[in-house]
Amino acid sequence: MENSFSILHDLKVGATIENTFRMVSVPEFLNEWWTHYSQGKPELGSEYVFEFSEEYKWKGKVTKLNPPFEIEYLMTEADQDWTGTRVGFILKETQNGTKLSFYHNDWKLTNEHFKQTSFCWAMYLRILRKFVEEGFHIPYSERDNF
Repeated sequence: MENSFSILHDLKVGATIENTFRMVSVPEFLNEWWTHYSQGKPELGSEYVFEFSEEYKWKGKVTKLNPPFEIEYLMTEADQDWTGTRVGFILKETQNGTKLSFYHNDWKLTNEHFKQTSFCWAMYLRILRKFVEEGFHIPYSERDNF
């Protein structure tokens, strides 16, 4: 893709690869750290709904799946900047847990939304880690302030 930009984050998670994979693939666990509400099945070709509010109900399709090592969502219905981007998680088992490599690829511009999204992903991934390691629950309405 011409003029394609990526958001990349790596983090260590003190949890098994199987538990970490559930956090990034099963709707009830996505709701614990990212979405307000989501639905879908971790199956190749499955469509997910990612709801953040009444006005932000986005959709993505599972385009890569290799449990418990990888899942990728192609954003099919979202705002202009996100539509056509790919959100993915690559997991690798380590001695002390799991290495999570996150990507959000195929951005057309490095505009303010790109920068804000990169920051938000770092924040959300931190929430994911706190939840999977400690069971620490942050209500959706408070996640922007965490």
